[in-house]
Amino acid sequence: MATLYLSRKALYSNLDQLRGKKPHILPVIKDNAYGHGLLPIAHLLKEYGIERVVVRSNREAEAIGSLFREILILFPHTGRSYRNFSYTIASLPQLRKNRHPYIHLKIDTGMHRSGIAPDEVGEALEIIRQKELELKGVFTHFCCADEPLHTDTFSALHRFYRVMEEVNRFCSKFNLPRPYYHWANSAGVELLPPDQLGDYIRPGIAIYGGVEGYQPVAKLTGRAILTRKIKPGEGVGYNKTFIAPREMEITLVDLGYGDGLPYFRNGAWLKETRALGKISMDSMVVEGRFEKEVVIFDDVRQFAQNFDTITYDILVKLHPRIKRVIVE
Repeated sequence: MATLYLSRKALYSNLDQLRGKKPHILPVIKDNAYGHGLLPIAHLLKEYGIERVVVRSNREAEAIGSLFREILILFPHTGRSYRNFSYTIASLPQLRKNRHPYIHLKIDTGMHRSGIAPDEVGEALEIIRQKELELKGVFTHFCCADEPLHTDTFSALHRFYRVMEEVNRFCSKFNLPRPYYHWANSAGVELLPPDQLGDYIRPGIAIYGGVEGYQPVAKLTGRAILTRKIKPGEGVGYNKTFIAPREMEITLVDLGYGDGLPYFRNGAWLKETRALGKISMDSMVVEGRFEKEVVIFDDVRQFAQNFDTITYDILVKLHPRIKRVIVE
């Protein structure tokens, strides 16, 4: 069976590194914990001492509901609500319809994907007060933090600072609890100085070691199904896009594009060897003799580069049927 090994040591090292920049961490574990497996990653975070996390949907929140003090749900509510669930409000119409007591306001500071405009914040706060909702958090999301020379992040942050001032004045005027503020994603944590990181940092890909400077958490292996020899001139796989130049030993591995791996027509470089010919839905052929497992990658950054894509793209597509195993 194909297996994704999850390194506790690497995960905790990444969290230690992030905590060195800001003690309060709000890990993003949406989309099946970036493909690593929601349940195993959630339990590891709980074991580490994390109290708050971010997920995509109510379904994800319900799966881990008992583990955390607060779970922030990014997308609209479609299930049961619990006391430790907080919901993202990203527009005034959504706020007017909202029936859930605990919310975070998302502010659009320039990405123009979703979020309440800064000049709508006053109206939003008044609706919150009238509906007697608890504003637990206020946040934004940067679109260019991974480009250190781009000025947009600092412009967005200054716009958000003005929103913070307005929210704090409103809370003081009506004797309401001050929400906590979060805006620094993984790239933002690296870009901004410690005094500009907010109350919480909100890293995603850095937790899993998908960016430089952090340890990769995941190692993907496939199971060797059978090994055989082929003769010079014999082809491998659909359309025989690989022709053996010499006598070769090859191994069939139980991983294919149906498991979420990138499609390739003319082979691909893996960690231990190379795949030959076209990848199939449920398998691939690799060069060499392997008796048990074949390591596909142990550093997703290098693997993503091999396919001219980003680490997120590789990780989130890994099928849930791949077994997740926690190792030290």
